[in-house]
Amino acid sequence: MALTRRALIVLGATATLAGPSLAACGSSLSGVQLRVATGGTGGVYFTLGGKLADAWRDRLGVAEKVLTTSGSVENLGKLHNNTADVAFVAADAAAKDGAKGLRALARIYDDYIQVLVRNESPIKTLADLRGRPVSIGSENSGVKVVAQNLLAAAGLPDSGPTYFTDSLHQSLGYLVAGQRDALFWSGGLPTPDITATMKSHPDVTLRMLDLTKDNSVSLRYYNVETVPQTSYPLLAQTGKPVSTLAVHNLLMVRENMPDDEAEALVRTLFDVQPDLANDSDQVVSLAAQLIDPRSAIESAPIALHDGALAYYRSAKV
Repeated sequence: MALTRRALIVLGATATLAGPSLAACGSSLSGVQLRVATGGTGGVYFTLGGKLADAWRDRLGVAEKVLTTSGSVENLGKLHNNTADVAFVAADAAAKDGAKGLRALARIYDDYIQVLVRNESPIKTLADLRGRPVSIGSENSGVKVVAQNLLAAAGLPDSGPTYFTDSLHQSLGYLVAGQRDALFWSGGLPTPDITATMKSHPDVTLRMLDLTKDNSVSLRYYNVETVPQTSYPLLAQTGKPVSTLAVHNLLMVRENMPDDEAEALVRTLFDVQPDLANDSDQVVSLAAQLIDPRSAIESAPIALHDGALAYYRSAKV
């Protein structure tokens, strides 16, 4: 007889009486399928998502599968069509989608919007991108949502023949080859693909635009933040930090996820946060250091799942 997802949870609760390792962490999710939609392999979604999925597997006994995707927009689609159970999603992409039937487990770290040009380029602001070949992120990615929002806010068209939907890896290759004048990226600091590109192309120096110079760019779900010079030591920043914008990232699920499952996922997230914050992978550790229960509840524009709320109330957040 086939077992439903809920039946597996109930059976798992009984199994914990005989399973010391699961009982020790209070898991009732043994055998439950957990498909985690992350992002491209060169970004933080994928790197952090893999470590978090491993923690859910090891501590809760779930059957985890990490999905490589184009990013937020594809991840939302996977939640809607039930081909993912947990997804990393940027708040602006969630707002644009409407996220009907979806809920948040937590706001996690913020993504930094990084607009890169070659150092010798005359481009100083977003307005200078008019008519130039620009990579605006993969199709179905949160990067594309960010790029279109910022271009429109700067008085430029949000679509056109000079905009290209390239992956980050492709964008960087085109930029260093002189086939693109700029690229948009939204990700954690440092983003592995950016660091690797600068190391492998010492003859090409890249520069990041200061997005606060465009006074027209003032959008909901974006905060002014600073990219420290230490994030990208090879970037042409003249030893100074760069001001940019950041967008909140959310861990999202379907509204019909059982409350006890959602609560267990959030509880484990914060149980392992100290370990992730000290991870040997700098990409994971820097993102995890920003995950905090007090900011996690600020999940606008998406309401928190009832199971997540139960955890935060029990933790007296």
